[in-house]
Amino acid sequence: MTASKSFITDFYGLAKEKGLDADDLLRNAGIDKALIDSSNSRAPSEKLASVVINIWDQLGDEAMGLSGSPIPRGAFHMMGKLAVGELTLRKALAAGIKFYGMVTDAYRVSLEEGEEHATLRFEMQYPQQERHYLFAEITSLAWHRMASWLIAEHIILHDVYFDYPAPSHVKEYVYLFPGQHIFDADFLGFSLSKGFLDREICQTRESLGAFIQSCPVELFHQPKQDFTVSGDLKRVLRKQVAEGFPRLREAAESLHMTKRTMMRKLKEEGTSYQELKDLVRRDRAVYLLKTHQMPVSKVAEEVGFSDPAVFARSFKNWTGMSPSHYRSVTD
Repeated sequence: MTASKSFITDFYGLAKEKGLDADDLLRNAGIDKALIDSSNSRAPSEKLASVVINIWDQLGDEAMGLSGSPIPRGAFHMMGKLAVGELTLRKALAAGIKFYGMVTDAYRVSLEEGEEHATLRFEMQYPQQERHYLFAEITSLAWHRMASWLIAEHIILHDVYFDYPAPSHVKEYVYLFPGQHIFDADFLGFSLSKGFLDREICQTRESLGAFIQSCPVELFHQPKQDFTVSGDLKRVLRKQVAEGFPRLREAAESLHMTKRTMMRKLKEEGTSYQELKDLVRRDRAVYLLKTHQMPVSKVAEEVGFSDPAVFARSFKNWTGMSPSHYRSVTD
């Protein structure tokens, strides 16, 4: 797996700002400094993770010096130790929220439960202190990945809120933050189906060690485990996006279940057949816009829209930008 070179550039700049030997960080990670000035390059996630770990270690701060209050090195690991001792994800998140409230003022976390969805909100101490939103990104990724790991399920995000405008590397967000993206929001956080909160914790202190050792590599990957019906259904839909999606009953039969059962399971996971079709269309459209020079009208056709204007409206609902604007800001 690889990560955008923009992350390398941003972490390199951060290291220099904090008085670290940024060139040495790159050398130790096996990264050629020329990557910083190259265009459209990528770096292995493992090498990016090495840079992040070294910044954490040298500063002794998991907030990377981006907050007025440091986060003690090892805090994320300690949160994991508390979380694996709980029975459900709801209780595990509550334990983590309480723990972080005790050890740092870098940010506050709250969990708000609605009728169908729950929202995890992050209130950063100094939200405007960083130019590239690195701390905001790492914080959101860490809590989502930890929650998914705890229940061995890829937690499908409903909405992902960013209290800042779309960054230059916004195309990475499709994979880092799978869900509906809302930029310039009133807060930082994400929402998920409330049903996930009742999932049992299936990890142990023994398995925690391996997870922590793999961090922060895992932060830059989508969660590996996906035992959800919505995950299975998305794989079916991706194979047919160009030819046309199957009818609801046909989709259910491909998963060896009745239409009624599939609809019920999707509702429990906080999504629907229509939402999944939109997600698959969105991801495919983003991929085509970034990797092909085909006209927007052709992209629309490739993702199942006969009318480019309808596609443009749908794409703006998905990403907050028109297809042409999205392509221009992420080039």
